[in-house]
Amino acid sequence: MVSTNQSPPIAMPVHVPPGHVVQQIVDENGTLRHVILSPSQHPNLLPLPNPPHYNNNGSANGSTQSPQYYASGVAGYSPQPYHSMQGPHPVTSPTHLGHSPPPNPTYYKDERTQRQHIKLKKKLQEKHKKGPELSPRKDLVNGLKRGPSGPNKDKGMNSVGTSEDGEESSVPDEEDSVQVVTDLLSSVQAPKVLELSSRSALLQWAPPLRLSESASNDSGTNEIDIAESDLRYEVLLSDKNRDSTREMKFKSIYNGAAHSCRIQDLKPGQEYSVSLQVHLDELQGYATDPIKFATPPCEPDQPQPPKLGNRTKNSLQLRWSTVPDNGSKILFYILEYDSGKGEEFEEIYRSRSRTQLNLQKLQPTTSYKFRLAVVNEVGKSAYSEIVTYRTTDNPPTQPDPPSLVEATVSSLHLKWNQRPKDEVYTLQMDDPKEKYGSLRVFYGSDTSYVCQRLSSYSDYTFRLKATNEGGTSPWSDNVTFKTRPDRPGKPSKPVVKGRIHAYSFKLKWEPPSVNDGAEITKYILEVNSGSGYEQVYCGPDTEAVCDHLTPGTTYQLRVSCASAGGQSVPSDPCTVTTEAIGPGLCGIPKLVGKAKPDSLTVRWTEPDYNGGAPVLDYELEMTYPDSSRLIVHKSKEAECTVSQGIIPGHEYEFAVRAVNRICAGPWSERLKVISGAAPPCAPENVSLTCRSAFHVSVEWKEPACNGAPITDYRLELNSESPEDHSQFSNIYQGPQTTFEAKNLLPFKTYFFRVQALNSAGAGPYSPTAATITPAAPPSSVSILRSESTPTSIALWWAEPSSNGAIITSYNIDLGDRIIKTDEPVTQYRIEGLQPEVQYKIKIQAVNGVGVGSFSSIWKTSTLKLPPSAPLLECAGIGHNYLKLKWGEGKNLDYTQFSVEMENLRSKEWQCVYKGTALTCKVNKLQELTAYRFRINATNDAGVGDYSEEYEFSTSIAPPAVLKVPKIVEVEQKSCTIEWSPSKNAFSDRVVYHVQIAKLKEQLYKSSHHGADTKCTIDNLEPGTEYSARVCPVRITSTGELIGPYSPPINFSTMTADISAVTKLSPSNALTGQTQKNKNSYLWHGVSLKKFYRENLVYIWAVLLTVIAIVMSLGIASFL
Repeated sequence: MVSTNQSPPIAMPVHVPPGHVVQQIVDENGTLRHVILSPSQHPNLLPLPNPPHYNNNGSANGSTQSPQYYASGVAGYSPQPYHSMQGPHPVTSPTHLGHSPPPNPTYYKDERTQRQHIKLKKKLQEKHKKGPELSPRKDLVNGLKRGPSGPNKDKGMNSVGTSEDGEESSVPDEEDSVQVVTDLLSSVQAPKVLELSSRSALLQWAPPLRLSESASNDSGTNEIDIAESDLRYEVLLSDKNRDSTREMKFKSIYNGAAHSCRIQDLKPGQEYSVSLQVHLDELQGYATDPIKFATPPCEPDQPQPPKLGNRTKNSLQLRWSTVPDNGSKILFYILEYDSGKGEEFEEIYRSRSRTQLNLQKLQPTTSYKFRLAVVNEVGKSAYSEIVTYRTTDNPPTQPDPPSLVEATVSSLHLKWNQRPKDEVYTLQMDDPKEKYGSLRVFYGSDTSYVCQRLSSYSDYTFRLKATNEGGTSPWSDNVTFKTRPDRPGKPSKPVVKGRIHAYSFKLKWEPPSVNDGAEITKYILEVNSGSGYEQVYCGPDTEAVCDHLTPGTTYQLRVSCASAGGQSVPSDPCTVTTEAIGPGLCGIPKLVGKAKPDSLTVRWTEPDYNGGAPVLDYELEMTYPDSSRLIVHKSKEAECTVSQGIIPGHEYEFAVRAVNRICAGPWSERLKVISGAAPPCAPENVSLTCRSAFHVSVEWKEPACNGAPITDYRLELNSESPEDHSQFSNIYQGPQTTFEAKNLLPFKTYFFRVQALNSAGAGPYSPTAATITPAAPPSSVSILRSESTPTSIALWWAEPSSNGAIITSYNIDLGDRIIKTDEPVTQYRIEGLQPEVQYKIKIQAVNGVGVGSFSSIWKTSTLKLPPSAPLLECAGIGHNYLKLKWGEGKNLDYTQFSVEMENLRSKEWQCVYKGTALTCKVNKLQELTAYRFRINATNDAGVGDYSEEYEFSTSIAPPAVLKVPKIVEVEQKSCTIEWSPSKNAFSDRVVYHVQIAKLKEQLYKSSHHGADTKCTIDNLEPGTEYSARVCPVRITSTGELIGPYSPPINFSTMTADISAVTKLSPSNALTGQTQKNKNSYLWHGVSLKKFYRENLVYIWAVLLTVIAIVMSLGIASFL
């Protein structure tokens, strides 16, 4: 019986048949429904099934918020069983988007229900005052209340009564009323997830299954009726936690009376857990078991526009932030731009993980538009906002240095040129006095600047640079300007320096004490002799000579100075009086009569000015040919005859001066007189210099000519005896005082003498001079013959002349080096030469004097050298062979190589290869055995030496390959395979490994491993084509060595129909195992033929591929 009364819910006594139960349910419309259940449906005491898990196979990694991960379950919480039969789900009211529920319908309570509600509320308040809370925190886990436990666990869980129960027995005891309400609120079922999307989910739930409950006690029945409008539903949400050991943390996202809730702002690809809890005023039921659902992934969020990191005139550096993947792995970032032309966007960069790009080769001063998109496995995000970035202009070039407009004592006015691309100028000034270096004094766009408060007459260094958006130009060249100096102070009073002369005197003064550092450019000296001041000196020195004065005169003098700042005031004047002077010049002396060889007579005139005092004496000075001077006359007479010290043919000089009381006057001009001529004297200091053993240089000094110039010199030579004058022979006559005597003999004595001649006759001979010519280096060597080998050359030569010194050794020149012999031998062998090389040889003899001249070049060549042994390498190793290699490329010289191997038994070397190839393969060897090899080379120059011994070892031998296995028996789900045992030379144990694969898949799987040569494979599929193969495995002390697989054999298992036909055919006379073998062979043959017809092209393709691979491997191993 179902009650559909539309009035407010009122508990009614219901009579049901014996053995039946009734369940009362209040739906969202406030309708009280009574459901009568049969006994077969009542005892459903099983726990509720696990909560459903909604998953959309998307990744849960991306989110528009900072992701948080929680454990998938609540720690210590487990779903509690409900001992009630789940009734039909009530009809839910329509919902709308958002967390807020739709407006609730208005419900009204009857008087009885209101009384019960007030009574429960008072009871709850009393318990709050008397004892602990009804729902202690120890029973809560992050807001989720645990299910009941203990002996009263199932109390009040069912709103079910029997037909004998009446209204009077439905009223519960006051002590149990709170537990009854709690159980009623806990009967709500977990919400359902509807309309799941990447960022939202619609939750829907039904009211608690029991809005009223009847419980039986001794005194009667109490009924508690609760209106659905009084209930509040709290939705608890938790996202997935990475740490599964931590408890799941729930948070309340909705609290209201609606039966549905739309969750917004979810993270795509994220797993969530949701639970529902029902509240009635201060009471609350147990939270439902969490249900899990996962939001499907979606395309990434719109990325932020790329940001500009750095820019130049040809490049832009862009960066962008990573974007949440929204549950799907990000594949790449796409950056697009408009090429700087304002056209359509084009892709310039695509990357999986990098979030920055340095875009090169751009145009200067050009604007570029950029936008960014992100792509994951779901799709492509929306493009970011378009941003525009501009490349910079070219930085300015180096500007010209600033120029000076005007300089003052304390300022410098500078200017510079304005250029089109210059925006801002920076001017720096360096004051050397401050020692701070260059400091900025101006920054702006003006093209001139006045530097103030500077020191007078000081240097300041300036430099300029220009700046625009493209960067900064280099500094201009340094330029130095100086401020104007100030006017200097007056110098000190001048004073006389040294002696005061009749015509001149020297003055000196000190620079001004007040000066700003400006250089004094000049001093101005003025003199006053009675007619006013006149300038007599202008220059930079602090002293000056006043000359052209009148003797015995008084003068006043003053000085002033000048610099770049102006001229100072004059100094205080000083007074100076000049001294008197001696007589003037006498007349030039004159020769009286003819010059004699032994005397000379001269005469002169008196001076024109006596210096203010009468002349007392005349002094006559004579200068001799040796430049010595002597006063030969002192008297008042104006004529004198000189005979003392006169030598014929010599030149003499005479000068005269007058003497008064002050001093002697100046000497007159000099008279030059030559005495009478005579034959020249004998030459002196005859020196002999041996230039070499064949050359003597003779030099002498010119003798006195005695009044007539020497016209010739006569040089005579004697090589026998100096006492025998008849042996002297004339070897030179001429005006020179040197002679080079050549073509002399080494180590021989020579005597020389010389004589001078002039117009008066021949003078006497000089003393005899003697010298001995030194010994000379040996003469040139003459090479006789030579003999050559590949590394040496033997030479023979004739001994040259020693030229006065014994030959001690010989030098042999090879061009790049010189060999010195230890003894004066006439043959020598040169060792350590390169084969097949031509040498140009020269020989010179060496004695105590030096080295002689080289002989003529002797050309000879060394012979060809036999080849050396190459490096022997092992290029390939097998268990029964070794592949040897001793070179690369081709043997262009056709050198013959011989490889020998040492016999292990006889220890003798045996030739295993001889030829021009660079590789060889030695076969028929034993496994795991070391062999020793050596090699030599032979060409037309001879047989080379053997190389060092090389030792190589063979590898272990794998088991021999097996023949194609045989299929002995085939059934629907099994087959028996048999094969021949592996034939090997070793004694190790061999096991076999069987693999089988479906013919279509060609994926081999291991099916058998053992020492038997036969096995049975089970668990096959009927009517399926298979391929089987076997490989032997060698069991060694170090492990297993797997051999090659045998050729595969294909077969097909029997189908069910064929098996049935085989078993039921009346013509089948064979029975047992024979019949099965025939059927398997028949089916195997049919299957192989069918497979061959259907896959003929593929079989040939595989066969050709295998042949090509084998040939390439063979060629590679050979090379």
